[in-house]
Amino acid sequence: MGVQGFSTFIKKRTPKVGVPVDLLYESKKKKILIGIDGSSFIFHVVNQISRMNSLILFRDYVLEFFKTLRENNVECCVFVDGFNAYDKANEHEKRYIQRTELYKRNADLLLTDVESRQISHYQFPHPLFSKEFTTILKELKIPVFVSRFEADKELAQWALDNQSDHLLGIFSNDSDFFFFDTKCFYFPLDQLSFQKNSITMIGYTFDRISTSLSIKKSKLPFLASLIGNDQTKHIRGNKKFGLKNAQERSICITNLVKNQNGSDLGLIKQIYFVSPSDIETINKSVKGYLLESMDIKDIIIDENSKSKFRKSTISDINIFNDQRNESEKNLEDVLFSISGHTSRIYNFSKLVYPMNYTTHRHCFEPSNIPFQTSILNFTTTLSSHLFGLLVEIPDRADTKITEYVTDSGSQLLKLTFTPSYLAYSHHQCFSNQVSFNQRLFDYCKLLNSLSYYYTLSKNNTIQIDPTTFDFYNFYIITTWNFVLSHSSKFSIKIEDWMIDTLIVQSLFLKNGIKIDFGLHNDSFQPLYIGEFFLVTLRWSLDLSDAMALPKYVISNGGDGSLQPSHFFETIYVHPLWKMANLNYRNRILQQKSLTIPDRLKCLFEPVNHLFTTSIISQFTYIKYQLCFQ
Repeated sequence: MGVQGFSTFIKKRTPKVGVPVDLLYESKKKKILIGIDGSSFIFHVVNQISRMNSLILFRDYVLEFFKTLRENNVECCVFVDGFNAYDKANEHEKRYIQRTELYKRNADLLLTDVESRQISHYQFPHPLFSKEFTTILKELKIPVFVSRFEADKELAQWALDNQSDHLLGIFSNDSDFFFFDTKCFYFPLDQLSFQKNSITMIGYTFDRISTSLSIKKSKLPFLASLIGNDQTKHIRGNKKFGLKNAQERSICITNLVKNQNGSDLGLIKQIYFVSPSDIETINKSVKGYLLESMDIKDIIIDENSKSKFRKSTISDINIFNDQRNESEKNLEDVLFSISGHTSRIYNFSKLVYPMNYTTHRHCFEPSNIPFQTSILNFTTTLSSHLFGLLVEIPDRADTKITEYVTDSGSQLLKLTFTPSYLAYSHHQCFSNQVSFNQRLFDYCKLLNSLSYYYTLSKNNTIQIDPTTFDFYNFYIITTWNFVLSHSSKFSIKIEDWMIDTLIVQSLFLKNGIKIDFGLHNDSFQPLYIGEFFLVTLRWSLDLSDAMALPKYVISNGGDGSLQPSHFFETIYVHPLWKMANLNYRNRILQQKSLTIPDRLKCLFEPVNHLFTTSIISQFTYIKYQLCFQ
């Protein structure tokens, strides 16, 4: 998020502080290197596309942008966030509450919007967008690195370590980058203009900001901490000076620092009612902006980008390509790996914090749904087992998890519980002390899909072959089985034609069937059922990684690839849903005598020519594996 109000303040300042830069023009003169804050870029793209919850539109935009860079002699390195930073716990709680309220408000609006006027319910991307983003970058062979915590400091350090005539700057929307002395440009994404064969930006440098504000460069990190960043803006007793907004606060405190006569402590006390611990927080925040000189012993050079990276601060998410012994690898290697399926690394922050760690869960759900019948409650068993896998066996007796969830309305509930444990932890999975069959058995049991496991293992008489293992079928079958096992308590009656619709749209996506449906407005039922599926899928992917299933399959020669946009796409869901709903109501499809091909062609008559033998075969296999119909 960055420094509150400063971005608006500095962009409006006269004379202009930012410098217009034409990236493709610069690339004609020399080879260009840029760094990209991946998490900021994901949010930026979602706000550029015409439908904020469309993975297809997101994928198309990302592909075109990075292909344009490559075709114009621009190389890039992408950094994405890792674990939640412990010193930003207050900030993450605030964001959780804001997003929960936004989700519930939009769900309420859509629930009552019988004419489906709402185009999109997302104001921020679903966690699976992160996985889709890294999947695309892998396809394009673009270097992607995961910071241990948030990416801003590591990306800034990377820029300083790689300063050269070729390094142009950093792309992000995190205003903390105004206060890192990277010796290169910072390009805010909200001032980026991207069209076919044209990329223009506004660039800011540490020196120009210092000159514009008439504040010494050495004081800029202090200024950022006083204005209020993610660490300091939640200090209790923050004096507001009677100001209207964050921009006015930035102006006011900038003037105080510029005209500072006394000590730093005296200035701090002008702005905050502080305790000794608050002063420590501010001093730590200031140090957080200071970059280090290069230590050659800590530097590795990426073979593809030739960029320098610090071994101590980032993880190469192509980790499966390294040659270390299994005993030298740990959970982070897989969680930070592009070959894993984890939707967002922050789900695993429990690994690096004390035994009492607070996490948050929210989803798109109306405010009148009590926790007992909410998606959050249904999926608690999955999150509980996930955290249980992350705890080493000797630590289990003392481990507690605290989660914030919401009840009906926006009432905040604080749940504290002991994780649910299997007979092993993630460590035994990564070191292959647990057989593949056993892991699949336990996974399927958690997802209420044991009958599917027995199909895969032929009633436990064979060892399942990882070289032919189909992750797509595995995830879609187990996820739907889990959803359907809770359908009797779900607020919407999930009918058979609804499941048919959601499976069909997934198969069209997986098989690359392009359909120009046009832009249909969202409607509540498919989004809410789809949210149940997506939330379950998210936890399923995280469980799968914690059990090292992708790692096992890949290391044994199987295909560990996964594309989230093959599972749920609103551009496909809504027209197919309306089509099936209309045909179901108008035809006698309840007849058990109808074959699956005939049923599909009746439900989806306008597109029944798309139901090839292969599609029907895939649909039939998936449908027969669902236990709760």
